[in-house]
Amino acid sequence: MPSRSKLGFVRDFMLDFLEAQFIYGGLSQDEYLDAKASLDGPALRRLRDLLFAAQGRRVTFPGVSGAVKLISLREPDLREFWFIQFVPPRAGGNTQIECFVGHRFRPDFERSFRFNLRHLLDPYRIRLTWAGFDLNGDNLLSDIIRNIGQSDMCIFDNLGTLDRPNVYIEAGMACVLDRPMIFCEYIGRRNRVVDTGTMPSDLAGLLRVQYKSYEDLCRQLYFGIPHFLSRHGLL
Repeated sequence: MPSRSKLGFVRDFMLDFLEAQFIYGGLSQDEYLDAKASLDGPALRRLRDLLFAAQGRRVTFPGVSGAVKLISLREPDLREFWFIQFVPPRAGGNTQIECFVGHRFRPDFERSFRFNLRHLLDPYRIRLTWAGFDLNGDNLLSDIIRNIGQSDMCIFDNLGTLDRPNVYIEAGMACVLDRPMIFCEYIGRRNRVVDTGTMPSDLAGLLRVQYKSYEDLCRQLYFGIPHFLSRHGLL
């Protein structure tokens, strides 16, 4: 777990969340300023104590609709980091959203990227599928095309795909099939995660999230996913 102070982590995370909510229209100006003002002194320390004492369980915070809880997510090397998950009331309604996920098939990536997405997208009733998800499939390419075509949205990650371009092929299929998608582009230190190339010019116009760590990526995805779902008529 990170060595930074728990109080600093909670303050910074909550401020980033409130700002994102304000920018995307989830909070009015007055709601944003009131909630931001509450992140000071005893109230902030109380929230920190509640979150870390009840890890994984919901706690309430003034100015935020719904509840929040502290969970642990993973970097590609499986190191864990803290993450505050917001649980909105009646999140996602009753309709399940199908999401195709494309990424480099490596055990460490699979155990981190899919694990993180499952946590982040669960409040919105989003179900994940990926290449080879159906173990009874006879043809992998047909399986991928079918799953993308049946999906409501797609998320792709190019981490570690310099000599494994499958994720770009899958993203191209999603473009042809007109699936709403988010492309996650790793822009961190190349000597820390090997074999990660740059976005092909033909795909550069896609909606993409550039990130330097999975902690960075998870924050951007989580803060922006309600707006993405709403814009595509999925929320």
